[in-house]
Amino acid sequence: MTELIFEILQRPYAQALLFLLLTVLFVFIIGPKSTEHVWTIAGLIFIGFMLVNSVYICFASNALSYFFYSLLFSILYLGCVAVLLTALIKLLKTEGSAEGAMIFIFIIYHPAFLLFVLFLKWAYLKIF
Repeated sequence: MTELIFEILQRPYAQALLFLLLTVLFVFIIGPKSTEHVWTIAGLIFIGFMLVNSVYICFASNALSYFFYSLLFSILYLGCVAVLLTALIKLLKTEGSAEGAMIFIFIIYHPAFLLFVLFLKWAYLKIF
């Protein structure tokens, strides 16, 4: 059972769906009072998505395709979060501006995280 869960979570689309559900769930559980807090919660969960995604690249059989799929699903994740959170902000009637969405600037580090982990994997395999 754990092998099946591990195998499913290795796929970038499954990670994106899981973290998308976590984003919506955490927004409802925490119930932020301002729009900035909603975007900050979503941004922190996105950083978690980036880290998990970067760790799972170690176990990918084809690292290059995993790299590009990860970037694709990262961008799709951000698009879905933008639509969902805009609707949730209107539904929850939170006040404030959307300046908290700037936390998503961390997307520029996602390829760097992936490449760094690939470099560590390559260095480990060369040394040992």
